[in-house]
Amino acid sequence: MTIDTSGKWWVGSEPTDIGEYLEAYGADNAEVHDFRLARCKCGSISFLLDADDDEGVARRTCTVCGSEHLICDSAELWDEAQPERWACTECGSEAANIGVGFSIYPERDGVRWLYVGVRCAACGVLGCFAGWKVGTSDSMDLLDKV
Repeated sequence: MTIDTSGKWWVGSEPTDIGEYLEAYGADNAEVHDFRLARCKCGSISFLLDADDDEGVARRTCTVCGSEHLICDSAELWDEAQPERWACTECGSEAANIGVGFSIYPERDGVRWLYVGVRCAACGVLGCFAGWKVGTSDSMDLLDKV
């Protein structure tokens, strides 16, 4: 894993760099304790991402097989959302690797906050496209719903 922080944007050399980026991103707010990289049932790690940061929802669509997946607890509010499509700020590509960083309560009984991070599949630019408070105990199952 190598992240280049010398330019305007952080650029990751591989998809798992999203985790390190989110750790730095969440350091001043809700610290990231766990990270999961999204992977489609078909094995692909390239997706389109639609999210509504205000509603706290995100959906990934596989660029290989077209399968859609609502990320974590997004199904609860998806119908009320007005999602926007992610596009790279540097090159404009819409294909991304996606990962979720989780801030977990000290008792490890629930997720406090989550961040939906991206790495442009074309140029490697890293970012956080959405994040929302979960704030409930008994929410550790969200780590398996990336």
